[in-house]
Amino acid sequence: MSPSTSSSAKTTTTVGRKGPIKSYLAKSGKSPERLFVAQKKAQKRIQKSIASRRPMETQYRALFRWPQPCTSVQLAGSFNNWGDKMDMEKGEDGTFSVVLELPVGLHTFKYFVDDVSWKYNPESAFAPDEFGNLNNFIMIVAKDEIQAPLETMIRSDDESSLPTMNPVASVASKAVRLHPSSSNSSSPGLRPLSPKLVASPLLLTKKKMVVGATPPLARKASTTDDSEYGLNVTDETSRAARSGSITRSKSAESLPKLDEAEIIDPKKLFAAPKLPQAVVREYSTNSVLLAARTQHFGGDLVTQEHQEREKMGGHRSFIAAPSVTVGAMDRRPQRNGKLMIVLVGLPGRGKTFIGHILARHLTWMGHTTQVYNTSEYRREYVGAGIKHDFWNPENTADYQKRAEISKKCLSDALDALTSDACTCVVFDATNATLERRHYIREEVARRSRCEMLFIESICDDPDLIAISINEIKLNSKDYEKNTLEEVIVDYNQRIGHYHSIYKPLEDTEACSFIKVIDVGRQMFCNQVYGYLQSRIMFLMANLQIRPRPIWLSRHGQSMYNTQGKIGGDSLLSPHGAMYAQQLDKFIIANYPEDTRLSVWTSTMARTGQTVERIAARGRTVVKWKQLDEIDAGICDGLTYPQVAERYPDEYLARKQNKLHYRYPRGESYQDVIHRLEPVITELMRLDRPVLIVAHQAILRVLYAYLTNKSPEECPTIDIPLHVVIQLTPKAYRCEEVWHHPM
Repeated sequence: MSPSTSSSAKTTTTVGRKGPIKSYLAKSGKSPERLFVAQKKAQKRIQKSIASRRPMETQYRALFRWPQPCTSVQLAGSFNNWGDKMDMEKGEDGTFSVVLELPVGLHTFKYFVDDVSWKYNPESAFAPDEFGNLNNFIMIVAKDEIQAPLETMIRSDDESSLPTMNPVASVASKAVRLHPSSSNSSSPGLRPLSPKLVASPLLLTKKKMVVGATPPLARKASTTDDSEYGLNVTDETSRAARSGSITRSKSAESLPKLDEAEIIDPKKLFAAPKLPQAVVREYSTNSVLLAARTQHFGGDLVTQEHQEREKMGGHRSFIAAPSVTVGAMDRRPQRNGKLMIVLVGLPGRGKTFIGHILARHLTWMGHTTQVYNTSEYRREYVGAGIKHDFWNPENTADYQKRAEISKKCLSDALDALTSDACTCVVFDATNATLERRHYIREEVARRSRCEMLFIESICDDPDLIAISINEIKLNSKDYEKNTLEEVIVDYNQRIGHYHSIYKPLEDTEACSFIKVIDVGRQMFCNQVYGYLQSRIMFLMANLQIRPRPIWLSRHGQSMYNTQGKIGGDSLLSPHGAMYAQQLDKFIIANYPEDTRLSVWTSTMARTGQTVERIAARGRTVVKWKQLDEIDAGICDGLTYPQVAERYPDEYLARKQNKLHYRYPRGESYQDVIHRLEPVITELMRLDRPVLIVAHQAILRVLYAYLTNKSPEECPTIDIPLHVVIQLTPKAYRCEEVWHHPM
C-alpha cells in the first residue's frame, strides 16, 4: 500500500495529473468520491491474493478503463492470479473504469464483458501469454502519478488525419512477447521492460494527441451494403478480367517506390473527386507462392460391406449442401443415417474443444450436430463450484449422482438423435471405464439404429494440458472465484481420481474408434467406415488446440467500391492505398519481422496490393484461388441499380434468397461455402497466427464458421472495409476483438 491510503486517494482526484488521466477524469465526469469508492472496493478484492503471495510492499495507483459500449465489465489479471473478477464502475460517458494499487512489475489482465466473454482492449498495449492468449498488460514503475496501460494508437479529433502506431507500445509488446511467463506480480525481478520505457505517449510523438478523442467504435460505423460507395453511374465501363496475375516482391528496395505511390496527405484525399484515379504500380515476379487448387468432391463409396451395414441400420453417408439439413431435404422421420459420437478421455485433454469443433464442422457439412455435455447437466442438477472430492471413486454417494447425471445426458442425446432435431450427436463425457462404454453401446443399440464412433483424446504434453486448464479456469463456472493456482491443484486432483479407473480404448471392444494423441501428433483408427467418418478422421488429423489469433481483413477500398460495382478485378483507390499502408504498420507493430505470422490472400489485384508492403518486408504471402471473391457471372462489373434494370428477375431472386441464389454463369454463397472447405481445414491445422486479406463474401463465410453462426446468416454479416477482426477459436467460445487501423 501507499504510505497513506487516504492521502493517496486524495492526490488521485483532487490535485489532478498531467496527461491522459486528467483528460479522462474530465471527460468521464467522475467525482473524486466515486473514484475513491471504486478504488477501495477493487483493492479489497485483490488485497488477500497479493498478500498471500509475498510480504506487503509499496504499491502504486493504476487506472484501468474499458471504452467500448456494453452493460457490464469486470476485470481480472495476474495481479490477483486471475481469481475472482472485480466489478468496474460505469461513468457518465458510458465507459467503465477502476483504480487499483499494484506493486512494481509487469501485470497482464483482461476484461470480462457483459458476463459473456473475455476480451482485451485493442486500444491498449497487448501481447500473447505462454498459453497463446492475447492479453493487455501494464508495467508499474515507482512513481506517484496514476499510471495507465500504454495506448497502441495515437489518435486525434481530426478525422481527416490518420492515427499513428505508438512506437513505445510496439517496443513494450515485443519485450513482453519475448518473456510471456514473466507477467506475475509475485516475481518482479524479471522485468522485460525498463521503467524509463513506460512514458507518456505525449512526450514521444510530435503529433498532438487528444486522449479525449472519440474512440473508434463510437464513431459512425461503416456499412457493408455494396451500394454504399455507389455513384450515379449510368454508362457501362470496361472491366479487367478476373485473373491471378498479381505477384509480390521480397525486395526491400520496393518500399520507397510504394511510398512514392501512396497518397499520404489526408486532406488531399478527403478532398478528392468522386472518381479518383487508380493507384497503378509495377509488380515483380519474384518468390510467388500460390496455394494448390484443391478440388472438393463430395461422394460416397458404396461397397458390399456398406450395403450390409445399411441393412443393419448402420450409417451411410449422403451428399448434403452445407446449408441444407436432413430435415429440410426429407421431413419424414429418419431412423437411419444417424451418427453418435462418443468422446473418451481424462479431464483436461481437450474433449470439449474437440466436441464443439466437430459439431460446428459437421453442421456446416450439412449434418446438423448437437453437443450433450455431462458437466453442463451436473452444474444444473448439483450446482457449480464442486470440488475434486465429488469425483473420488471411493465416494459412493456422489458416484451414484454422477451415474444418474450421465444416464440423463445420454438419454436426452438419444432422444434428439431419434427425432428430426439433428443428424449427429456428440456425447461429451470422460467415459473412462469399460463398463461405462459397454453400457453406452447397449443403450444406443436398444433405442436407436444409428452408427457409433468413439473418439479418445490422449494427451501427455504438459503444455497442452496447461492450456486446457487455463481455458477451464477462465470460462468454467466451476472455478469463477478461484485463483489459477487453486484451479491447478483442484483440477489435477480430479484428474488423479479418474487415473485410478481409466481404461483406454482397445480394439477388443469391437467398436469404431479414433484415438488422437497430443491433439493430432499421432492418430490410430479402428473400423472407420464411410464418407462421414472418414471426414471426421481427416478433421481430427488437422486439429490444433493451441490458441492462435486469426486476423480477418477486407482489401483496401477498390475503384469498383467507389463506383458501387460488383466483382471485377479493379485496383485500389487512393483511400484503399492508405489502408494498405496502415495495415502494414499495424502488422509490424504487433508482429515484428522475427515473429511467426502466416499471410493469406486471394489471387485478385486488390488483395495483392493490400498486402504488397507486408510482402516486401520479407513475409511469405500465400495466394489462394479459393479466397477469390464470389463470382458474379453476367452481373460482374455492374452496379446494383444496373442489375435491377437489366435483369429484374435475377435481382428479385437474389434479394429473396441470397444464400442459395446463384448468379447466372457465377456462384452462390452455398458454392463459396463448398469452395472454402480446404481453406477451413488448413486454418484448423495451422499452429501460428494468420492474417487473411480477402473479400466481403469470403470473410462473411469464414467469420460465420469461426463464430459458430449458421450458414443462413452469412449473407447479412457486417464486414466493413478498413477493419481488422481478430478471432481466436477456443473450447467454449470464439474470442472476438475488432481493430480500427484507420
